[in-house]
Amino acid sequence: MPITRVYETRQTVYGVAVSSWRRSKVVALAAIGVFLAVQLAIPMARYGEVDRAQRFGWQMFSIGEQAPRFVVETSTGNREIDLDDYLARVRGDIDIIGLMPAHLCEVIPGAITVTWQDGSHPC
Repeated sequence: MPITRVYETRQTVYGVAVSSWRRSKVVALAAIGVFLAVQLAIPMARYGEVDRAQRFGWQMFSIGEQAPRFVVETSTGNREIDLDDYLARVRGDIDIIGLMPAHLCEVIPGAITVTWQDGSHPC
């Protein structure tokens, strides 16, 4: 049997061409491997850095924090604020104490002071 005939029979099995590892397949598999490695490496590197939720971490939205209770003092009396009326969900990566008092001063008519457990904010 000639050498070319043996080569042809090894390239086909029952009439179907046997695929070989081409450079394009190796490059594609390497790119997929690098992509998956990055998807795992970033959260693993950030895991356990801090106790609160953080961006690009596995615990990003799984940690719920206890929201402070805001009380708005108005000219007619004190009003305790239900944060569910203003926020869809309390998240650990959003600074509620830094943002909420000024917002409450703007949206509640006649607000004088916004207080919470650790501080207060004049309107």
